[in-house]
Amino acid sequence: MGAYENHKELQKVLDKAWVGLWDHSFDSLLVVDCAGKVKDANAKARVLERKLAAVGLEQPLEQLMVQLGLDCDTVQKNRELSFYGQYFKVNVVPLKKQLQLVIMKNLSEVKEVQEKAEQTEETNKELQDIINLSADGLVSVDGNGVLLRMNEAYEKIVGIRADDFVGKPASLLKQQGYLPDIVSRHVMEDLKPKSLVFNIRGKDVLLTGRPVFNDKGKLIRIVANIRDLSQLNRLKDEISKYSQLTSRYETELQRFRAKEFTGDFVADSAKMKELIELTIQAAQVEANVLVYGESGTGKEMVAKMIHKSSRKEGAFIAVNCGALPGNLLESELFGYQGGAFTGADKNGKIGLFEAADGGTLFLDEIGDMPLEMQVKLLRAIQEKKIRRVGSNEEIRVDVRLVAATNKDLKPRVEAGMFREDLFYRLNVIKLHVTPLRERKEDIPGLVDHFLRKLSKKYGMKRQITKGMMAKLMGYDWPGNVRELENTIERLVVLSKGLNLEFELLGEEILSTTSAAFPADKPLKKVLADAEKEIILKVYQECGSTRKAAKQLGVSQATVARKLQKYSAT
Repeated sequence: MGAYENHKELQKVLDKAWVGLWDHSFDSLLVVDCAGKVKDANAKARVLERKLAAVGLEQPLEQLMVQLGLDCDTVQKNRELSFYGQYFKVNVVPLKKQLQLVIMKNLSEVKEVQEKAEQTEETNKELQDIINLSADGLVSVDGNGVLLRMNEAYEKIVGIRADDFVGKPASLLKQQGYLPDIVSRHVMEDLKPKSLVFNIRGKDVLLTGRPVFNDKGKLIRIVANIRDLSQLNRLKDEISKYSQLTSRYETELQRFRAKEFTGDFVADSAKMKELIELTIQAAQVEANVLVYGESGTGKEMVAKMIHKSSRKEGAFIAVNCGALPGNLLESELFGYQGGAFTGADKNGKIGLFEAADGGTLFLDEIGDMPLEMQVKLLRAIQEKKIRRVGSNEEIRVDVRLVAATNKDLKPRVEAGMFREDLFYRLNVIKLHVTPLRERKEDIPGLVDHFLRKLSKKYGMKRQITKGMMAKLMGYDWPGNVRELENTIERLVVLSKGLNLEFELLGEEILSTTSAAFPADKPLKKVLADAEKEIILKVYQECGSTRKAAKQLGVSQATVARKLQKYSAT
């Protein structure tokens, strides 16, 4: 491009003011002759020339002038021109000496700037909407502590109007009594985030301020938010109430589930009803349970009730600890690795702990377990890990443990026959199954239950006479429920008629004195009358439900309930 040296010729044809604006114009300015040859161009036009040259054009400005179609005597106003993806609005003004001034406004650049401005405006609007929709109150303060912006939530929580404070020092909020303190003041002291908690307008609020720095590390903003804690506290209280309600419902559900799993439990006596209630409670927690009771009382039934209520999806595994010697009991409980000892399966075998993983392991007659095994059992209980015989690998197990014994373990602990630490591990929840001789009111219900079960099993319809029932009620049943069930099974199988035959009872039972049994009253009525008489008599002698309950071996609530019932009849 042949430019005029130092714009001397340009100064001859342009006014001095135009020359001053030449290189500072936002438009592309060119001086061309009548043939379209560019004589001079300003900085903006030279940038345009480089841009067009980058797409492969030679002498792009001259080509542009050719397309423009110049005429030295003609003025062109607001002519729109498209040239290689660029859009221009062009004005042409004739000058002296057959020259023309071409003024080109690049509409493509204007459009880009306009689009960016629209995008910026849209982003700002979106940001403003987000700020206003925030449940937290938000303000921004400049480095001098002047409020720049405030959202609607801040206005609502503090109880002010933004128009009254924006552009003014944030300290006015404290001076006019709207806030006890200004968090931005604390942030400006050491340029670190700060939080304040106080009460305004009857609400607890949390005010937090954070500093914002520019690239040079200078404080330019403080952004503060205020949060109404009263609403969060209400939500917290509601969640707590729902949590408690859910826990209560879950507890009740577990109790209902447990009651469904009473199974073969017959509980007409107060002691057995109380045992069922305690068993239901024990089933709701994962604590170890120790069941006491004579042989045949139904300790395994208690363990099964706990299992079915708390871990019915897993297996119920029972083992008699007194029936196996120590070495065999270890391999039964923990399993063994292949080739661990002579005669062992080469593939190994899992133990009862592994088989009961996710379920319940019932250790019957725990008092007869050898001492050396007690040590290994204690470790398995404490660490919830077992190790197979012949292996060093530990296996984690999740087992609900229920133990049972027909012996009093405390004397065995004192005699060194049972480990004290294991005793306390097992004896977290203690359940006692009363012998049948101490709850004879359960006998009629048990007999009825066994008759129905065995009649169905053998396809034989059988019934019992009142005289036979009286004889059963007079016997002490040293073998407890198991002995009673075996006796009823023998009578069902061997009796030839509809009624159970009296002669088949056996000498031990026949030799006992039969309980008085009125022929004109049903059994339940007889039992109820006897219970009423006993409770009223003991209460009169003791003078309080607490003392009467202690003497009868039942709960105070049971005595109070029975007294209320009998007082109404």
